[in-house]
Amino acid sequence: MDADDPAPILTVPDELADVAAVVPTGNTWVTLPDVDVATGAVPSLTLLHDAAGGLIELRGAPLCAPEVTIDGEPVPDDAWELELVAGLLPRWTADIGGCVTTVIIACPPDHRGSVHQLSVTNHGDRPTDVEVAFSGRLDEASLHVFSARPIHGPHRWRFDTWSRALVWEVSTGLPVVALAVRTEDGDAPQFDPPGSADEETGGDGLAVGWSHRRASTLGAGETTSLTVYLGVGREADGATLATVDLARHGAEPLVTQTCDWLEARRGPTLDDRAELQAVRDRNRLFCLIFAGGRTIDTEELVLVTSRSPRYYVSGAHWSRDSLLWAFPAVLAVDVPLAAAWLRSAFSRYARNPGVHALYLDGGVLYPGFELDEVAAFLLALDRYLGVADDGDDLLREAVIREGLARVDAALDGARNEATGLYRTFLLSTDDPSPRPFVTYSNALTVAALRARARIRYRLGDEVAGRIAEHEADALRHTLLDHAVVNGSFGPMLCGATDGYGDTVLFDEPPGSLALLAHYGVLAADDAVFLATVAWIHSSENPHGPGDGPYATPTCAHARHPWLLDVGNALLRGEDRWLDDLPCLPLDTGFACETFDAQTGEPRTGVGFATCAGWLAHAIDVATTRQHRDDPEDADATS
Repeated sequence: MDADDPAPILTVPDELADVAAVVPTGNTWVTLPDVDVATGAVPSLTLLHDAAGGLIELRGAPLCAPEVTIDGEPVPDDAWELELVAGLLPRWTADIGGCVTTVIIACPPDHRGSVHQLSVTNHGDRPTDVEVAFSGRLDEASLHVFSARPIHGPHRWRFDTWSRALVWEVSTGLPVVALAVRTEDGDAPQFDPPGSADEETGGDGLAVGWSHRRASTLGAGETTSLTVYLGVGREADGATLATVDLARHGAEPLVTQTCDWLEARRGPTLDDRAELQAVRDRNRLFCLIFAGGRTIDTEELVLVTSRSPRYYVSGAHWSRDSLLWAFPAVLAVDVPLAAAWLRSAFSRYARNPGVHALYLDGGVLYPGFELDEVAAFLLALDRYLGVADDGDDLLREAVIREGLARVDAALDGARNEATGLYRTFLLSTDDPSPRPFVTYSNALTVAALRARARIRYRLGDEVAGRIAEHEADALRHTLLDHAVVNGSFGPMLCGATDGYGDTVLFDEPPGSLALLAHYGVLAADDAVFLATVAWIHSSENPHGPGDGPYATPTCAHARHPWLLDVGNALLRGEDRWLDDLPCLPLDTGFACETFDAQTGEPRTGVGFATCAGWLAHAIDVATTRQHRDDPEDADATS
């Protein structure tokens, strides 16, 4: 950027230190974003709420936690071992003197709540006194739309004798959401402090402690267990009856159902790369669950960058994040869900295509035009049509056709007649562009116009298809005329131009010029492309890779290595990351925005669900390419 340019106004993430180790899980209705890795304690639960326009978080100290004592001694925290069953279902085990304890948390698909199961089996040869328990409290409710603010109430709680569940109703006069807790047999809980509950009237506020306990003496080979169900609803009755429904189905079938759902969406087995497969699976499943879900009040599917409040802009929609980064990972394993994502995108978010960030309902949240956000609609729809058997049926749906018309109008409206280039106000980092015509965004538009052509042909509109093909070719040639400059490694692409010779050199991982071969705008062996990639990764780039085994190019938005750039590198063919990724701690193995170049620990943006999808997609592409390029595999299939 030129010295005379005014400093841009950036909205950058805070750097993180001492990030707690957590494991997320959830389903389309409810997410548990920060389950304690060591103990299985659940500090919080989140729901999407259409009328509130964001993410509602219910938090306790903790909300629900298992407790086990064996012969009067609690199981120590360091005795638990965690396994992610089927990629995203957490299970803890501990062996204390031959007593094997298991804790499982499952969020079964299509159920409005979670299952918390605790069991102890005595594998020893003597009787053992065992107590199992779950306890918790609901202390606060808050709304997240970027920032968090408390929902002050009035709130009420009671033990509902009809459904046999303890329920809290969060309200602002009228109910907003509710949370209920029930055992499998409907026992009344113990309250903390004792005597604080009236079964008929309950109480005001949220902060009432509860517990369910079961004590027994286990002989050799005997087992004791305890299950509690957390249910959610738009008001108290809905939440309590969600727990009744869960109890009627039973813990074991619900855990099995959850495992089956997750297992079916992990992706293909990677022979001899089990650790890499684990990285891919957990991140894909995290994306599927945390990048979209149904609102508790209207039951509509909405798309968000993350349903985890740990991410600094959770509870809002970016079309690029959902449709460019996350969508390919969803489509690879769940075509019906991908179709539902497209219906949501083209009905809700195509109301304001290209706007920086939107509310859950598609209204404008953070103004500012981003060209890549418009292109993402066409690229996602085209990708779906290339895979799904029902593509023609989807194209005939009114919501798709109407949304497509608005997307086309937004894209055409960004074209500058004088130059033939397409303008943008914001970069892919969501920061202001130093010049109106950004090279990466225009290259993505070339790909989007090609996608438009294929879509038009599918619709039977040959004339519109040929026009879109011509527009794509013309834009590609115009872009190369305006954006190629002399660089340290030969002619290369600039970051942005004014269309009249004033150019700026830069690159950024969320919208990198290193992806132009992946999107088919330049050949992978094109001299201009190779010189551009060389500059990005050189000391000539002020944000080129620094020191450290996990260094990547960075940018002004965040100056640590970007996980998005790891995905970019894999898509470009830099396969060394296939070996490095299992070594990166990241956010307990889940995607974060940036990480430390020396240690791989998170530095910004934990809980980044759409980035998790980008990473899973990049691993898919890289491992498929490796398999295809393996001479032994080629011989075997020839």
